[in-house]
Amino acid sequence: MFDLQADDGSVRKKKYKSPIPDTPAPVRQVAGNKLDSSAMTRLHLRLLDIWQREVDRQAANRIDMAIDEDVYDSIQWSEDDAQTLRDRGQVPLVFNVTATTVDWVIGTEKNARTDFSVLPRRKEDGKPAEKKTELLKYLSDVNREPFEVSRAFADGAKVGIGWMEDGWQGDEEGEPIYARYENWRNMLWDSTATQLDIEDGRYVGRSKWVDLDVAIATFPKRKAMLKRSVDDADNFAMLDAYGDYPMDQIELENQGRGDSGYTSDRVTGYRRNRLRIFELWFRMPVETERMRGGVFSGEIFDEFSPGHADEVENGEAEVVKKVMMRTYVALFTSAGMLWLSPSPYRHNKYPFTPIWYKRRGRDGMPYGLVRNVRDIQTDINKRASKALHILSSNKIIMEDGAVDDVTELAEEAARPDAVFVVASGKRFELNADRELSQWHLELMSRNIQMLQQVGGVTDENLGRSTNAVSGVAIEARQAQGQLATSGLFDNHRLAQQIRGEKKLSLTEQFMDQKKQFRITNKRGRPEWIDINDGLPENDIIRTKADFVISEDDWRATVRQAQVDKLLELLGKLAPVAPQVAVVSLDLIVESMDLPQGEELVKRIRQVTGMVDPDAEENDPEQQAQAQAKAQQQQLQSETIMAQLRKLLADAVKAEADAAKSQAIAKEVEAKIAATNINAQSTALDAASKVAIAPALADVADHMLHEAGFMSRTEQESNLRALAEAAAQQQAAAAAQQPPQQQIPPGAAAPAGNEPAQIGLG
Repeated sequence: MFDLQADDGSVRKKKYKSPIPDTPAPVRQVAGNKLDSSAMTRLHLRLLDIWQREVDRQAANRIDMAIDEDVYDSIQWSEDDAQTLRDRGQVPLVFNVTATTVDWVIGTEKNARTDFSVLPRRKEDGKPAEKKTELLKYLSDVNREPFEVSRAFADGAKVGIGWMEDGWQGDEEGEPIYARYENWRNMLWDSTATQLDIEDGRYVGRSKWVDLDVAIATFPKRKAMLKRSVDDADNFAMLDAYGDYPMDQIELENQGRGDSGYTSDRVTGYRRNRLRIFELWFRMPVETERMRGGVFSGEIFDEFSPGHADEVENGEAEVVKKVMMRTYVALFTSAGMLWLSPSPYRHNKYPFTPIWYKRRGRDGMPYGLVRNVRDIQTDINKRASKALHILSSNKIIMEDGAVDDVTELAEEAARPDAVFVVASGKRFELNADRELSQWHLELMSRNIQMLQQVGGVTDENLGRSTNAVSGVAIEARQAQGQLATSGLFDNHRLAQQIRGEKKLSLTEQFMDQKKQFRITNKRGRPEWIDINDGLPENDIIRTKADFVISEDDWRATVRQAQVDKLLELLGKLAPVAPQVAVVSLDLIVESMDLPQGEELVKRIRQVTGMVDPDAEENDPEQQAQAQAKAQQQQLQSETIMAQLRKLLADAVKAEADAAKSQAIAKEVEAKIAATNINAQSTALDAASKVAIAPALADVADHMLHEAGFMSRTEQESNLRALAEAAAQQQAAAAAQQPPQQQIPPGAAAPAGNEPAQIGLG
């Protein structure tokens, strides 16, 4: 188990077993109170020496960092300069242009806070990874993490470094995983570390001032040592030898030794007893059991981890012993040790994560936005002060003897209705060099412009009117400001990635109990999530996942400009290629800053049939949509095939009917032909008989005539007779009509003289 060395020298057991078979020599068990042993005394002195050396190494830069923060807080005049202004009747005015620049950067982070997701390492672990994402979002809400991160980011912008702490506190304080902001003034780190995550450093520590009664309640067996720590602090001119002015400035004010001049014991003599407690996380080379192989490869072996146990049992991984830099944590005061143990965290990293802005090349010390513009800001205030002094005072140049009483002249010159009596012929010049004020104001204006150029935040970024009139010029100047501050945002993104990896490891290690929690979507609708309830898809401790930052682009103005250009391009393509606009609509809307944009994009994709390019292969929602789409396409295909079959059947039936009608017609024609042939044969037979017996011809003609038979010759003869009769009748009718009168053009024909209508019957 983890051996947590308590204040009484006893060993407290924690749930998670230490992989270290033997603790290093400085913490080896001895008789009596281990924290007061000679080994612990040597370790204590070594840790104090590390702390004090780091304080001395960073002292000069930390004072500059404190000055940078004062400049942001409008504390920009030294006490001597401010007193000089007061003595000549001026107020030490502050024109804090720097704060506006820094506030823009801080506000940009608040308006574009990062988002994240957890991705599985194996394909079958997708569901547990989703649960981990939801759990981390829940913990972020409970810990008010976005606001804590913004405070650390603000420190990074002002002084060059901000700090976040992520750790485990047990179930007694609420949620076991916490995320907190830590003030830069309390932090020290191994200044030889070069990596931005300081994991290549040997130590990182924090100093906290605590009330004596609180410390005794926390470590009751170390009461005497804690009281000695208070006495030790009183023996120094400041507080003790292990802090500096930035670290102890607030405590100095509390003890009545600061710049305010008040004393805390002026009424009753009571003095608030306080002591400094150091918390130092450091690393030592120790042989340690680690996982090799499997998804947990490289982690410190934890026999209480179901995931570790499963992989070792299944042969997917093995436990190996290897010397590594093992992290330890120690709590101590200037008088002795309070606590020592291996780090309880399986990730073996420091719980503190820095957010850097810039680091000095020669020694790696941090500095922020204020450092580069601090001198310009100081000159702005001084130029304004000089101009105001020139305009509010009277300068007189005169020859000796021009006035009788110089003192009276000075008093009179201070009056707005002053009257001067000057000797004749003597030079007397009032308000001399008054024109110098405009040059001071001109330099002040140029300093303000220079501050914007150096700081990187231009008037275009601030939304102010400038001489840039075209959209391209405005975008170019806005991009200039974005690029000038991009380093801070890039480091901020890296810090959140590092923190996310630590938090994910903490949840996989400590969130091993069944739990139900609530999260809300972007529309505020609550969703209830279950973890570790026995279902494989809800088990978050047997799988390993990766934390990934998926933030929106913080450069909002640049992104909006890109969207505008894309819309302009699609507007030109739509008339000639409308299908391009349709298939690109979801991506365009996705790039816009719209409320409920995700839901809008989802609905557009449902209509257009487009698929999320980032969707997982086995996403249930995507599978359901694909299945519904396939069913719809199948239904449409079956409908079309049914209609086609019906048309084919109708065509076949029509073709059959036509063939049948054609066959009947051919059959009728065949019968007619056969009848004609029979008739001709009969006629020929009759003719042959008549030829043999001519007397029968008259009898046959008479019989046919009585039966109604008419030969072709008779038919043609009858038609000619009818035509001749009709022609004769028409000629007779025309001969009987009187001749027609001549009718003038346009006159109506007389009634009763219409032409006869002759119809052929």
